[in-house]
Amino acid sequence: MRRSPEGDQQGNAALAQYSAPTYSIPGGAYSAAPSPVSLPSPVGNRNVPTFMGLLNALKRRWVLASFLGLLVAAAAAVALWIAAPQGKHQVKALLEITPENVGLMPGANQQNDSNTSNFKENQMVLIKTRTILTRVVQNEKLKDTQLVKTSDDPAKVIEDMLRLRWEAPDLMAVTMNGDRPDELKEVLDVLVQTFKAESSAKETERRRAQKDILVKLREKYQKDIDDIMRAGHLRGDMNAPQTPEMFNEKVKDVGDELRKARSAKREAEVKLAALDDQVKAANDEAASLQTKKFTDEQIEAALLRDKEPALVGFQAELEVAQAKLKARQGAYKDADNPRIVEVQDEIKDIIARRAALTSQRRSDVETKLRAERRDEIEKGQRLIQIERTTAQSNLTKYSQAVTELESRLEVMNRMGIEVIKQDREIKPKMEQKQKIEEQIEQLNLWLSSGGRIEIREKAVIMYNHNQRQKMLYSGMIGVAMFLVVLTLVAFLEWRTRRVDGVDQVVNEIGMRVIGTIPAFPSRQSIKTGEADANQNWRFILNESVNSTRTMLLHTAKTQSMQVIMVTSAMQGEGKTSLSSQLATSMATAGLRTLIVDCDLRNPSMHRLFDLPLAPGCSEILLSELDVSDAVQPTTVPNLWVIPAGQCSNRVISALAQGHQLESLFNRLRGQFDFIVVDSCPVLPVADTLLIGQHVDGVLISILQDISQLPKVLDASDRLSQLNIPLLGAVVNGIKTDIHAYGYNYVKQLPA
Repeated sequence: MRRSPEGDQQGNAALAQYSAPTYSIPGGAYSAAPSPVSLPSPVGNRNVPTFMGLLNALKRRWVLASFLGLLVAAAAAVALWIAAPQGKHQVKALLEITPENVGLMPGANQQNDSNTSNFKENQMVLIKTRTILTRVVQNEKLKDTQLVKTSDDPAKVIEDMLRLRWEAPDLMAVTMNGDRPDELKEVLDVLVQTFKAESSAKETERRRAQKDILVKLREKYQKDIDDIMRAGHLRGDMNAPQTPEMFNEKVKDVGDELRKARSAKREAEVKLAALDDQVKAANDEAASLQTKKFTDEQIEAALLRDKEPALVGFQAELEVAQAKLKARQGAYKDADNPRIVEVQDEIKDIIARRAALTSQRRSDVETKLRAERRDEIEKGQRLIQIERTTAQSNLTKYSQAVTELESRLEVMNRMGIEVIKQDREIKPKMEQKQKIEEQIEQLNLWLSSGGRIEIREKAVIMYNHNQRQKMLYSGMIGVAMFLVVLTLVAFLEWRTRRVDGVDQVVNEIGMRVIGTIPAFPSRQSIKTGEADANQNWRFILNESVNSTRTMLLHTAKTQSMQVIMVTSAMQGEGKTSLSSQLATSMATAGLRTLIVDCDLRNPSMHRLFDLPLAPGCSEILLSELDVSDAVQPTTVPNLWVIPAGQCSNRVISALAQGHQLESLFNRLRGQFDFIVVDSCPVLPVADTLLIGQHVDGVLISILQDISQLPKVLDASDRLSQLNIPLLGAVVNGIKTDIHAYGYNYVKQLPA
């Protein structure tokens, strides 16, 4: 292999910005699993743009969008300013329409007065009647106005200028628009005053007629009431109730007294029956007392009560013996113990002697007990007889009261029929008379008030100052049109579906991202920028390439890959730059690396490394050149290049056959550690699809803000259909803030 000194010198200058240190950064921000074919399913093209998508699209066209937006906004604002009318001055007065609730009788002649809604509608018509407008025109105050002098029909002109609207439930606004506000104010004042006076006169006349009718109705009802009062004979009795309510109250009182008397009578009867039962029970007990037998317990209780000495002694002995038995039972567990049996026999002897004494004294004690019980029964009978006499007296008294109250209630019920009949005739007339008096009183109040229409605000001039409003509307339409144009430009740009960032590649295409490459600064910024900033940018570039290289090498090692093709969907998406950067990074990492320029139709790798175009890959495909003669060294250690050579139709035909290309790669695998193939874009021509069938894996170069998502997706689909392993994508042109990396990490390390 040969190396040109001049080529080394020029290549060093060309690759100065790509040189990298001999260390690598493991992993990347968007690294994924190392499998080259296990890719997520693509989301596909979205038909509805997102806000961030439109914003990113607008950033790419903000100059054009701003220019068009300002142009359209200015045109719209000027057009609105010219088209908007200047407006006229306005004069406004307020009339208050009060509601009315007076009626002659329930259900008669009440609709026009109580239905406020109809009354309001009537006023809006009446104020424009020819009668009112003619009186306004004939007013002395308006005879010298221009409106009256210059108009053939001033009343018609006023009617056309007049506008009415309700600003509140009871407030009607009367307005007039024109160019002479002082004259309009005078006309409107005369109009509302004339309308109020006419309405008040009509209202007063109507109310006086209502009042006369109501007075006559009141006199008629009073006469009917007097006739009924004279015909009612019960009204002459001062003790009789005057109204059904009063009568019902007295009937209720008598009924309450009757219920109380009946309840007391029942209680007396129950008490008397109970006393009779007690007397019978006492007589029965006295009759059976002579033959009554007493139990041993009763005899013993009587003897103990009388403190019989012998029985008291037995009782004391029994208590002592029982205490002794309890003590011995506690001391001896055996119930048959002789000492326990001894006490038990003693207790039995005491009980036997007590029973003998009781039997001996039974006759005397029974005689005494019978005498005592006979005295108790006789005493109780005397007390029961006293209570029975009292109960009998109460029963007689309550029986008489019940009879008297029942008779009184019967009389009141017969009288109540006449009271109710008479009150039924007079009550409706009294109620109607009361209502009529209330209506007459209300009419008197309204007659003194002056009418239902009041002038709440005299005519006020509201001068037209719509310049500010026109400016506001013009500004608003200008801003709106500006935003519309920005949105339209952003949408049209979004429809191109350019790649906005790494997340979009992963989420919308479903493609694995191997790494990212920062955007290249412009030449002007490099010339004018500070040396430290430029050095930091180059360091970030190197680190990004090294990170991508690390991911690629890991994948290649896992999948036993050696020949990697770098391509793109369309031209100008950074594939050649990516190929040279990755190959340079691998070479600086100590790997024998070869770049094969298979972009035969538009080669550029030879210019990048300052090498001749031919001989190269084209001559190898035509079998005009041996592979070893085509490999050319570069200024970068461990890096060689095979240029594209002179392309022709014969070369493309040989490429389609594939035999020479397969032999080329098979021969190169044994001479180099890693081979980077720079190919054509996928979509314009079929060269990449032909080359891809002989490589181990493919990297797709995507340029942010340039590459289009549908085309990238189409390119990946074509590769997948031919079962060409797709390792993933590398996104170029990422906007990076070098200060975000931190000073300790962006500073260049010493050699």
